[in-house]
Amino acid sequence: MTITKVIAYLITIAMVSTIFWAQNQVSVFDSIIPSLPWGVVSLVDLYSGFILVGIWIFYKEKTVSALVWIFFLMTLGNLTTAIYVIYSLNKSKGNITKFFMGKNS
Repeated sequence: MTITKVIAYLITIAMVSTIFWAQNQVSVFDSIIPSLPWGVVSLVDLYSGFILVGIWIFYKEKTVSALVWIFFLMTLGNLTTAIYVIYSLNKSKGNITKFFMGKNS
């Protein structure tokens, strides 16, 4: 579980850095990505993954908590996924079943 936590922390740092860098280059609202065919594919792929992770979060957490996590997942993307993995690892205290199943374990 330690290697997973290290990877999640590295992803969190990379995502925060990249988000700040990109926002200083061009506003998210001025991006040309949605006008490019592969940009559309990337967005569909990205949000498909968000939906799958959101289902996992909804299964694991109480309703209100899950809705808050899912809101941030849909707005901040995989930065939220990395933070959620860190949160879940800490909350599970090394219990892999609790990590994956949450309140249902």
